[in-house]
Amino acid sequence: MVVQVYIPTPFRRFTANREQVSVEGETVRAVLDALDRAYPGFDHLVYDRERRVPSHINIYVNDRTIDELAGVETELHDGDRLAVIPALAGGER
Repeated sequence: MVVQVYIPTPFRRFTANREQVSVEGETVRAVLDALDRAYPGFDHLVYDRERRVPSHINIYVNDRTIDELAGVETELHDGDRLAVIPALAGGER
């Protein structure tokens, strides 16, 4: 399956500043692994030490959070869109 992945600005240093990349994978986990093979170090952005997606990283498949689906085992199909979004903090009160 070829999946389009949106890369947020803070993570683009790993993808040669590309906003969108295409990778193959049958599950979210497989796509994340493919991203790390293509862009070494990417997995350190999306996994904790136990290789779980921490709560401050949101992953969406076709605008639905993987928390609503099957997590990183969510199955993907050709043309699906995946987005990896880190939580933002800061600002004024």
